[in-house]
Amino acid sequence: MRSQPALPSEKYVWGTLAPRIEWELKIQTLPIWQLCGVFDLYGPLGENFTGFAEGSELIKELTGILVWALALDLSSRQYGIAKRGVGRPPDLMTPHLATALLACYLRYRSSAGRQSVLTSIDGKLTQMEAGPFFEYLKAVLAPLNRYLVEELHRRPLSPARVARFALADRRPTRRRLLHSRR
Repeated sequence: MRSQPALPSEKYVWGTLAPRIEWELKIQTLPIWQLCGVFDLYGPLGENFTGFAEGSELIKELTGILVWALALDLSSRQYGIAKRGVGRPPDLMTPHLATALLACYLRYRSSAGRQSVLTSIDGKLTQMEAGPFFEYLKAVLAPLNRYLVEELHRRPLSPARVARFALADRRPTRRRLLHSRR
């Protein structure tokens, strides 16, 4: 059985890891802006582009969201905030990330949705997530996933799971529709 690495200190998370995550997001600024819809709102990149300040603030906000989600998870593990029991620790990051990242996305887009496409893996047809919201989540979660895998030796967060969680509350259910008609 492999021992778990020691949890990082708050000083490391906010002083070292936060700038590193921000730097990794800044490298992906243009793809994130494209996926998120900044160019749709502020026009194409060029002399008349007015979205630099907004786009830069978006990268800082995304950094804060990722680091805050990690801090929630680490404090839960370190201080036992969530009930400890048999099995895996509760996933506190996904609900936080789903809500916050969807809010950022919807600031520039009118809607977010999941798309499922067929793909062939070893000759067998299987479904796979796709679409702008999913690609946006993949790009934004990449720095956090790299840290989780390489330094904490944990599984990466699934962009598909974050997308499903984010959109679950937004999808009208039959029960809500029936109650709203009364």
